[in-house]
Amino acid sequence: MVSEDTDDESMESVESDASVEEKKEESSDKTNSIPSLSKSWAITAAHMPTYTGGKVSHCYQRNDGDTSGRPFILLPVHGDLAVVDAGRGVKMGTLRGDDGLDDEDEEDGVDLDAISSYTLDNKDRIIITCTRNNVLHQYSISPDDRSTKLVKTWGRSGHTLPVSHMEFHTSNVFLATGSVDGTVRIWDVRGGFVTHVFRPLEGGDGGGSGRLSVTALHWRNDVGELVVAIGRDDGSMTIHDLRETNESSIIVLRDHVSSVTSMDWWRQDFFVSSGRDAILNLWRLVPCEKGKSNTKKMQYRRIQSIPLYEQVEGMVILPSESSNEMNVVTAGSKGLVRLWMASVVPGQTPQLVLNMEQPITQAFGEARGGYLGLFLNHLSKAINNADDCIVVADAEHNLSFLSSKLTVNRTIVGHNDEILDLKVIPESNSVVVATNSPQTRIFDLDTFSCRVMDGHSATVLSVEVSPCGRFLATCGKDKTMRIWRVNSSQCIAIATGHTEPIGACGLSRRIGRYEVGGKAASNGGGAFAVTASLDRTLKRWDLPGLDQVSKSTEIHELSAASSARGHDKDINIVAIAPNDSLVATGSQDKTVRLWNAVDLTPKAVLKGHRRGVWDCQFSPIDRVLATCSGDKTIKLWSLGDFSCVRTFQGHLASVLRVRFLRTGLQLVSSGADGLIKLWTIRTNECETTMDGHSNKVWALDTTMDGKTLVSGGADSRLIVWEDNTQQIQDEELSREAETVRLNQMLENHLFHREFDAALEIALRVDKPMAVLKIITSIIESGYDDKGKRNALKILQGHVKNWDMERVGKILKYCRDWNTRARNAKVAMVLVKAIVTTIPVDKLSSYSGIPETLSGITPYAERHFDRIDRLYTTSFMLDFTLRGLGIFDAAADDTRRAEELMTWESASKLVLPPTVVDGRIQVGGKDIVAKGIGGSGRASLGDILNFDDDSVQTIGESSTESSSTAEESSD
Repeated sequence: MVSEDTDDESMESVESDASVEEKKEESSDKTNSIPSLSKSWAITAAHMPTYTGGKVSHCYQRNDGDTSGRPFILLPVHGDLAVVDAGRGVKMGTLRGDDGLDDEDEEDGVDLDAISSYTLDNKDRIIITCTRNNVLHQYSISPDDRSTKLVKTWGRSGHTLPVSHMEFHTSNVFLATGSVDGTVRIWDVRGGFVTHVFRPLEGGDGGGSGRLSVTALHWRNDVGELVVAIGRDDGSMTIHDLRETNESSIIVLRDHVSSVTSMDWWRQDFFVSSGRDAILNLWRLVPCEKGKSNTKKMQYRRIQSIPLYEQVEGMVILPSESSNEMNVVTAGSKGLVRLWMASVVPGQTPQLVLNMEQPITQAFGEARGGYLGLFLNHLSKAINNADDCIVVADAEHNLSFLSSKLTVNRTIVGHNDEILDLKVIPESNSVVVATNSPQTRIFDLDTFSCRVMDGHSATVLSVEVSPCGRFLATCGKDKTMRIWRVNSSQCIAIATGHTEPIGACGLSRRIGRYEVGGKAASNGGGAFAVTASLDRTLKRWDLPGLDQVSKSTEIHELSAASSARGHDKDINIVAIAPNDSLVATGSQDKTVRLWNAVDLTPKAVLKGHRRGVWDCQFSPIDRVLATCSGDKTIKLWSLGDFSCVRTFQGHLASVLRVRFLRTGLQLVSSGADGLIKLWTIRTNECETTMDGHSNKVWALDTTMDGKTLVSGGADSRLIVWEDNTQQIQDEELSREAETVRLNQMLENHLFHREFDAALEIALRVDKPMAVLKIITSIIESGYDDKGKRNALKILQGHVKNWDMERVGKILKYCRDWNTRARNAKVAMVLVKAIVTTIPVDKLSSYSGIPETLSGITPYAERHFDRIDRLYTTSFMLDFTLRGLGIFDAAADDTRRAEELMTWESASKLVLPPTVVDGRIQVGGKDIVAKGIGGSGRASLGDILNFDDDSVQTIGESSTESSSTAEESSD
């Protein structure tokens, strides 16, 4: 029986052990299944204003032998010159580098340091800029990181008004600058001086009189020729040959009646010009008599004038492999790019004819301001991308890259204006953005290339994306809502019915609804949209079924399925629950209302905010609703009893947007102060604050996986944030493991008395006290060549092998050690070893060392003063012992005299001891007094040969000295 009981107990113990192991495994599985909380976010990409109009220059600089160069673009932006990645459209830096106005360089509100014009040499290595105060600067471009460096300042340009145009000659030796004052100056780049000055000719054949602004400037593309063409505001063109000094050699063309905007030569035979008079002129070059420089003088004969019926803002001649084909591209106020072609046959007069036009669906259009510039991308061949041979700039500062077929391949948005709303498109790395314009833009977050959806007639205020990522809704000030197909950017439906601008819209969140078609969709079983307007009404719209959308290309007219009066004031936001059962609206009346999603009947009113509600968001996990308000708070509401369960405070301005992260355990919010905050719901704490905007953050959204956050605001910045919590944790763990390993190595080296290796590790792990311990051990364990312990020589031997970085770090340690008296000796010996081993000029030239030494000096003086006082007061002990008869007086006097003389010679005394009011003072301290005569000055013999009875006191108290003297006289 006993054995059976024992067996039973053993079996129970085994079972209990097994259950414990199972529980441990279950707990570990639960721990692993718990989603980790986000703690830190970092900016991975940002799109900010990069272009505000002006000249566009493409650069493709490479190192010698490098075939993998990365092109970039130079773009003027707010008085600076931005260096922009040509592939992504992301700003990599600015040339001037300062933002805002400097009071010292400001005159009547104009920034005089703003760049008014610039040019890039033909090798993409030199940039010349001219500021508003007419100062020329020369910069160089680094081929490695595309950084710019100021090489020299040329000084004043000599123009009386701002420089508007600059061009390099093909040889990069000469530079032409054209100004609003009508003059053109030719500069020698090598010396930075002016060689020629061309002014508007007066009267006769001069092309006008007075100040005529330079509107175009172009060199002939031939290294052997120094010919420059100048176009002016009155429509005149003058062509100058720098080798001809005679004024009669200037060619004057007056066939334009308005500003000349573009000029160029085609080979050696033809010249093309265009202007704002809506005329494109073609000229033939006819050689005539030779000039003074023995070069043939050319005569220009106009052979064709083409009316374009638009102000031509840009014209380029496309390079062609064919020798008898001329291709001219024009763009202007109509917002349409056109290609003109002429066949050049010897003996015949070529005629330019319209060959191709930009597709009307891709054209910018005249209503939106047209095109303001057309530029030739000379990088297209260099980067093996012939589809980006033309770049056109529109009135909204967008740069569109066109192929030779005039189709838009991609668009770089130079300026977004104020970003009002954005949504991340699921299943793609794209985001749809509503800016302060009628356009809706879809950005690729990898390249920041942009697709534009144009359909609204007024500013778009809100956007929403379907959970399947195939459709999106936009609404705006034109009182309409449009439904778009994402992949084709085509509008498939439009909803009208509101009487005021529509400020918010929402789409159903169940993906299955977007697969419904037929009668089920028409009966309300398919996808739907909800809109809220400034007319304070809420409307539900049933979207067409999948079969109707896929088969038909026409735009469907939507009708409101239900409508309700929503709030007493403007409605700011509409949110739909993940299961499509509820609709939440937030308003300026400080309330949040919940509605039945089917018929928009009211469900509940959430009251608690003290200001208008800007945003609300349903949790993807729990039955809760998050709201944010102008009262600077975020509230969490239960959908069970409609009560407020959490309030988050921390923003210093109105909270404009709030979103749940994927796990539903955290919130992210943005405010009018430009800050984004991350909150943990369970603890009510702000985990981190992200600062990337300089103005209100109106737009905020997260990706489906919750690892990426996109924000946009009134500062026109579109910023992509990534959750780097795991990366930081991994780095911390690796640092901790490395620290443990190094600490173990440090202990091993100390145990084996390997002080050099131990010092290296202690400096690496930044442990000042360990370094102090090692230095002390080096001093105590070392001996010099004579077998004596000499701390200074020992340390000097080590200092010789230290680099300056280590010296600087150890001096900082000495500064900290020197603040405590017990470590001062080691610190001072080490400092002396350093300053006596390393030359002074080398120490003073290294960054930070002079400042560190100046921090050591005050404490060193304090320690030396303390030692002096200690030595001085030690004479009290000698006096006491001699008074007791312990010391031999004669021998003691001799010894004390020698010690005092040694101390006096080594002390900081400048003057000998003096007598003040009958008291002997040495270095400002009272030593002995009385019986020294009245001369007021005592010799060293007087001090040493005083009578014992005449001694009154040693110290600083005059009261005690007086009382002692009275007692002695008694």
